[in-house]
Amino acid sequence: MGDHIELTLRPKAGAKPLDAETAGRIGRAARADTVQLSEGGAVFGFSPPAADSGVVRGNVEMGARFELGAHWHTRYELVGG
Repeated sequence: MGDHIELTLRPKAGAKPLDAETAGRIGRAARADTVQLSEGGAVFGFSPPAADSGVVRGNVEMGARFELGAHWHTRYELVGG
């Protein structure tokens, strides 16, 4: 399939940084291979044979919604992929 996929979920200005426990739960919901905290956010890593980047992105968005609430996207941004 493709190379390693990494997505970063980071807080917008004024939003609370992600803690390791919350990032871990988002990563498990998204089926991430790795989760690393970085500058108040988290980097989620996916290795082949992970699905295409659109599916991986959707899984992280779903995990963020579960853990951060329906309006998570107003406080955090998802970049990469």
